[in-house]
Amino acid sequence: MSRFAALMYHRIHSAETPAEVSRERPWAVTLDDFERQMDRLAASGRVGVSMAQAHAELSAGRTLPGTWVVLTFDDGNDSDHRHALPVLARHGFKATFFVCGYRIDAHGGLSRAALKEMHHAGMHIGSHAMTHRFLTTLSPRDEEDELVRSKQLLEEIVSAPVDHFAPPGGRWSQRTADTLRRLSYRAVSTSKFGYNDSSQAAFAYRRIPVIATTSPQRFDTIVAGAPWRLWPSYARAGTIGAIRRVLGDATYARLRGYGDA
Repeated sequence: MSRFAALMYHRIHSAETPAEVSRERPWAVTLDDFERQMDRLAASGRVGVSMAQAHAELSAGRTLPGTWVVLTFDDGNDSDHRHALPVLARHGFKATFFVCGYRIDAHGGLSRAALKEMHHAGMHIGSHAMTHRFLTTLSPRDEEDELVRSKQLLEEIVSAPVDHFAPPGGRWSQRTADTLRRLSYRAVSTSKFGYNDSSQAAFAYRRIPVIATTSPQRFDTIVAGAPWRLWPSYARAGTIGAIRRVLGDATYARLRGYGDA
């Protein structure tokens, strides 16, 4: 089976876009590292694409080219526009940006104008819920409100359908999936670690995080699509998942210092 990687980024760290909250720092990639990573993709003949592009190809019954690497960004940080957009544009890459509604026009978040510019530049805008609360800790009514309001807000800004979703903290359930389908979302980019089938469309796709400590060698290993070379990461992800299931999302988040957001 051929596989494709969907990379998961968060903040691009620089003096202009610092990771001001301590829990963000392990997830923040420096601008220099991000530029080098995109340079490495281009130099190896690979192409950065959005999740919308990949899902559309798979839904049409086509196999993804082996050169495609899906690029995604969570949260809606201002570094998406200030740093990621020009670097991606320089290489002719596309990406999906999962934007959290409450961050729009907030300190450190994307402005409405920036979102419009990114959309017009060919970037794909998806939803990351409204307030970044973990959906599995919410009532059915509150969960639906998160999914509806964020979708409506983003569609109003970019004047285009918003039908891809990434759950905050990777927390979602069968109830979430049912609600998303009813609200006409097409696909979910999860936080479940791993690769995806290059010939089969799915509703839920796995992703691989690129973080502060991702070395050039590990980055190359990730995009090479060789899961056996990442077995320690699969094992760690499985262990963390088991701990979450035992403790419950609210308790796990509290112990890790994340709160609900």
